[in-house]
Amino acid sequence: MIDKNGKLFGKISIIDIIIILAVLIFGIFLASKIGLFSNNTTIVSSEPNLRITFYQEEVNSFTANNISIGDPTTETLQNKNLGKVVDIEVGDSISWGFDKDGNQVKSTKEGWSLVYIHMETNGALGPNGINIGGSNYYIGQYITLRVGDSIFYGRISDVEEI
Repeated sequence: MIDKNGKLFGKISIIDIIIILAVLIFGIFLASKIGLFSNNTTIVSSEPNLRITFYQEEVNSFTANNISIGDPTTETLQNKNLGKVVDIEVGDSISWGFDKDGNQVKSTKEGWSLVYIHMETNGALGPNGINIGGSNYYIGQYITLRVGDSIFYGRISDVEEI
């Protein structure tokens, strides 16, 4: 079986077999991480069934004013489509700092805005967060959100079924 040169059947070395096994194990690990072996399948209709509210306390006003209803939204880390914008609220920015006595105070900055972006998407709301396209999200989670040709870094503040 193994000859004097350490080859199996005279053709494949033991090192080749170890490398092939390592690649197969890595492939199985990678497939399980992306969810190919997961039984958490959720059947979702083609109609949006979740309304997600995203907010950022301080964003350049020109960025907040650049988005419009109907713009597509994408979470950038996992590249998941979070639907389309259905409502936008823009207000005075919220900046936190300390006054001369060391007390924490809230103020605003000129040229900056607070933005709430409401989106509708397909997904499942459960006891362990929100599942959208196999990825889980949570209220309070920081995400980087691409809206149209703008980008925001803020939190998911609310999710409701519609």
